[in-house]
Formats: sequence, C-alpha cells, structure tokens
Amino acid sequence: MPLFIFKVFQNALIMTPTRELCMQIGKECRKFTKALNLRAVCVYGGTGISEQIAELKRGAEIIVCTPGRMIDLLAANSGRVTNLRRVTYVVLDEADRMFDMGFEPQVMRIIENIRPDRQTVMFSATFPRQMEALARRILTKPVEVQVGGRSIVCRDVEQHVVILDEEQKFLKLLELLGHYQGQGSVIVFVDKQENADALLKDLMKASYNCMSLHGGIDQFDRDSTIVDFKAGKVKLLVATSVAARGLDVKHLILVVNYDCPNHYEDYVHRCGRTGRAGNKGYAYTFITPEQERNAGDIIRAFELSQVPVPDPLRILWDRYRARQAAEGKKVHTGGGFSGKGFKFDEAEAQLVSEKKKFQKAALGLQDSDDEDLENDIDQQIENMLAPKRTVKEIKAPIGVTPGAGVLPGQMGPTATDKLELARRLASRINMAKNLGAEAKGATQQAAEAILKGGGSQPLITAKTVAEQLAAKLNTKLNYQPKEEDDKGDEDQVETFRKYEEELEINDFPQQARWRVTSKEALAQISEYSEAGITVRGTYYPPGKSPPEGERKLYLAIESTNELAVSKAKIEITRLIKEELLKLQSSAHHLMNKARYKVL
Repeated sequence: MPLFIFKVFQNALIMTPTRELCMQIGKECRKFTKALNLRAVCVYGGTGISEQIAELKRGAEIIVCTPGRMIDLLAANSGRVTNLRRVTYVVLDEADRMFDMGFEPQVMRIIENIRPDRQTVMFSATFPRQMEALARRILTKPVEVQVGGRSIVCRDVEQHVVILDEEQKFLKLLELLGHYQGQGSVIVFVDKQENADALLKDLMKASYNCMSLHGGIDQFDRDSTIVDFKAGKVKLLVATSVAARGLDVKHLILVVNYDCPNHYEDYVHRCGRTGRAGNKGYAYTFITPEQERNAGDIIRAFELSQVPVPDPLRILWDRYRARQAAEGKKVHTGGGFSGKGFKFDEAEAQLVSEKKKFQKAALGLQDSDDEDLENDIDQQIENMLAPKRTVKEIKAPIGVTPGAGVLPGQMGPTATDKLELARRLASRINMAKNLGAEAKGATQQAAEAILKGGGSQPLITAKTVAEQLAAKLNTKLNYQPKEEDDKGDEDQVETFRKYEEELEINDFPQQARWRVTSKEALAQISEYSEAGITVRGTYYPPGKSPPEGERKLYLAIESTNELAVSKAKIEITRLIKEELLKLQSSAHHLMNKARYKVL
C-alpha cells in the first residue's frame, strides 16, 4: 500500500488588548511566516469586517486578534466564517490586561471554544497576584519563566519625578523637549482623550511637529500615526495609555508622564516604552500636590528598581498617609486594574445605583436596605390606579347566569340546561304565533298564497279551531284554566351578585398603557382570571381635564366571582410594574454620553 504523509498545521491564536499591538505583532509574524509558507492574518476592530473575513477565507494558520473582533468573526454568518477547532496554540500578550475585569468575559468566551489539549502561553511585564489567580483557571500545571525583575521598571531607564503645579507642567515639558528631542523620539502620556487633543494644540502653537494617539481617533488615522512615528517622520507623540503597552519604537529616548498614572502597572508599562534592547532611556513623571494619592505607586517603582526616592516625593506621600490615618481610612498601594478604569460622576453613579436596586427588586433579590423599594413601587401603582369596586345585584331566570356569554373563560350553566332553556323558549314563541307541529306546512301555505296574490290571510289549522272552541266553552261555563308549568317556571328568578372594578390607567407612561391594553394581554388576563376586561374612556394628556360626560382612560373588570376580579387586578398591576421597572432601569441610557454637546 502506498504511504500517505499528511502535513498537519498547528494553528495558532494570538490575542492582544490593543489594535496597535495587534498590528505590530502581525507585522513581526510575517517576517517568519513567509519563509515557512504560512499565513498570518490580523483581525481587529475599527475597520471593515468584510476585508478581514475575505482574508480568513483565503486560509490562515496564525490569527492575531483583539478579543472583541474575534468574537464578531466567530458569530458571523452563524459561525460559518471561521472556528477554533484546529487551534492548539494560544498566546495572550499583555496577559494581565487581558484578564482585567473588562476583558476577562470576552477572553473566556474565546478560550471556551478552543480544544482543552491546547498549549497556552502568556506574556506580560507585569502580573498582579489577583490577575494571576484569574489566569490560572485556563492553565494546566503552568511553568513560569521570569526574565529580569517581576513587575519592575528596567534598570536602563533613568526615572525622575517632578512635583509642580498644574500651570507649570507645560513649561516644564517644553524644557525637557528642548533638551532631549534632538536625541530621539518622545512620547508624552496623558490620562484623557480631551487632554491629548488640548496638549497637541498647545505643542503645535509652540512650533512642535507632533501627532496624537487615543481611542477617539479614527482607525485609519491611528494606523498612519503609528507608521509615521515608528518611521521617524514625526518624533513627538501625545498619547493616552492605549500606546503604553507593547509598542516598540526604535530610538525612543524620552517618556513623559504629563498626567500621573493612577496605578502601578500603568506606570511600569509607560516607562517601558523607552530603554529597550539595551538602549538608554529617560522617564519623567509630573505629579501635582492634588495627586498625592498616586505618590505611593511611584515610590514603590523607585524602590523595586533600587533607585533613590526623592525627598519631596517621600514627604508628599507621608503627609497624605498621615491625613488618611487621622480620618480612619486605610491607604492601599498595589497593582491591578479590577475594572476601575472608568469613573462615574455623581449623577451617573446615582443612576447606576438606582438601576441595580430596581433590578434586584424585579428579581426579588433586594437587600435589607432596599426591601422597602418594592413596597414603594406597589403603593405608587395602587395610588395611580385609584381602584373603585362596586357590587350589583341582578335578578335572572333560574338556569341563566348573567354575563355567561360575555365573560371569557366562565363556565356558566351546563350544556343540558342551555338546551332545555332553548326548547322552552322555542315552544313559547311557537305558541305565541299559533305555530304547532304543522308550522312548516302553514308557512309554505302562506308563502304560496302571497305568490298567488292572495295577500296575507289568517292561518286556520286544526289546532287553532280546537283552541277557539275550548275558549268559547270555558266562557260559557265561567271556567278559568290553570297556568301551565312553563309560565310558572318563567316567574321563578334567582338573584346574582355582579362585581365590577375600575382601574385608572390614563396617567401611566405610554409603554405601561400599551402593555395592559393590548389584545393579547387582555385575552391572557381574561383566560387566567375568568373575568371580563374592557378598555373604556379616552386618553387625555397630563394636565388636561376631560369634557363633561367623558372619562379618562380606564379598565373595567367584571365578573360574578369576586376572586376572579381580584386575580385580574393583580395581574394588571404586575404588568404595569414590569414596565415601570424597565423604564427605571433604562433611564441612564437617555443621558447624553457624547464627548461634545450641541448648545
């Protein structure tokens, strides 16, 4: 038998937290894959997904991606674009950031779709212990390889810290640029996108050729900025922490933390952009007296790198720690992100807190502090409904239930009783019209007479003749015959109680009114409660009174069973409550969260 040799590719997946790092890794991969006849594809957000899908369809052994776009590709076209069944080699670059609370759900969704016998490799210059605990969930008997120090700034980077006021920072930056820019490229880190744009404008006014890089810039512009900066066409870059990780720029001589980083790992990665591959680098950090709480992380970085801590920085930190101790607060210094990158202002924090409370109330999970929240909502709904219940007594013949044919789901009299009642009514009608067993023939006779032009003549039958003779004989004998049993039955009546309740729904929000007045909802409530529900009145906007004789929109519940009315009311209240909770939980989405506002 011929010997077949199969060449099995070991497909690899490389995940990174930023788009710029994804592009850089993809570029470095192509240097090796071309000689090995392999293909590497970069997939990341901010660009059209169709081109990336076309690249994947042409075949690829290595995928370099960001988590969000990878999930989009896995879910595209019902999973027929690509899958991870053949992936046996997984790389997580900047692994501590990948397991931050913001990225961790996305990363775990991707990892769960990869075969369990994979090999997983993680790289990072920093790895806080709490992030390491998360990472070990996807590892099996991991081996740790440590190069140099763990979570420390490279010794080739000369660290400096400058304590100054906010107004003095720009002048100090100009001084540093005048001293270092002739020696190589410079990155200035700020904490917000708005600050990056403002600093870029000020530097250009000062005749510095520079560019900015942050998440609010279009992806095409971000790509061209990175290419120009790495090529040396532009030697000054103003960036947020999006450029702090993994970015490798040759001849980068200076890093300036214009805004002090708010956690230790960010400081280490920012300083790590310089002093690479044995080259000398410089890192300057500006800290204002108001940012004294961040001094502890900088002191820690100096101490771990065995660099003397400046006395003004030590005094600033000691003063802050003493003040916190006097207030009974614990001072925390340590690494990790814990998903705290975004800070709410007071209004947003209050809305988020209210949303959580309403969600707990809807699920029945409210805490002891929030247990009165649901009661407040129920009381508010009860006050707005303003229920009015009335009880009416109705007399009806025995065997006839009032509203039996009206109230959905109500059983009423049995089929036998209905049949007997119909027979009696038909008999009375026939007697009143002098129609007996020969009614069919009499009707045909009358019709034939009319067609012949004979007009409408009284019908004479054997029964009518007999009744007339009997009546004459009774008159002569002065005899009064007894009433028939059927007439006796007609006089027998029974008293029923009819329960009615009105619920005012005019003043509820539109979504709540729609929910309880839709045909589907009314039919379901009627079937469940065995009560009749009718929408009555007209909707009037708040503040507008209805004209005389008219009423605002309300629901009328009717039944001969008091329990059925109560069940219908409870169900209507529940539906209104659900809609109110939805409106409350979605209130924070109505806020204007854009960077720019139209005044």
